[in-house]
Amino acid sequence: MILKEVPIWDRPREKALNEGIKSLSNVELIAILLRTGVKEESVLNLSQKLLAKLNQMNDLNEITVTELCSIKGIGPAKAITVLAGVELGLRIVKFVPEKVKLTTPQAVFNLLKDELKPLKQETLVALYLNVKGELIIKKTLFMGTVNLIVIDAKEIFKWAYKYSASAIIIVHHHPSGDPTPSHQDLQMTKVLLQQADALGFVIIDHIIIGERFYSMKQQTNLFRR
Repeated sequence: MILKEVPIWDRPREKALNEGIKSLSNVELIAILLRTGVKEESVLNLSQKLLAKLNQMNDLNEITVTELCSIKGIGPAKAITVLAGVELGLRIVKFVPEKVKLTTPQAVFNLLKDELKPLKQETLVALYLNVKGELIIKKTLFMGTVNLIVIDAKEIFKWAYKYSASAIIIVHHHPSGDPTPSHQDLQMTKVLLQQADALGFVIIDHIIIGERFYSMKQQTNLFRR
């Protein structure tokens, strides 16, 4: 059966678009990498022939261009495409992201200054840390006006719960370049600290970024409880 004779909803690309890539079988995934079949043989049949050459899926890690090209209908271009897909998968599995340690306001400033300083609106970022002070995830949660930002505390704590964060650092920036906290900034921090205590979360600092940084933990009494 050639691919044109396969119902459109069963063709690998269409199936992936309609049902998601995870719905595809191994045969269908390889068929997408092969792209086309040969005369009188569909790409799905070609994919099945490739898999039949393997004892198990893990053998794809070791297969060579020569071995792939020994299958009728697979030339060097198709072989390299398959191997590139396999290699990309292996690299993703092996990738271990570098842990960013955020134990000082300066480290937070260095991490976010290039991202936040060019922005024209006040923007709030929450940093979620593990017990070692290493960054689990960074979430940009709220954007406001030139000098005002409105936040929803539930949104901040939702992510702390989801990622089992041991601590949270709140960061926002002042487009003016002056990181001195406003009365609203101080009040917002006070309320967030109270809500964090009530819910069992720990906010270890609120840092404002401008041309320099302002650490409320270091420069106010809000965190001295």
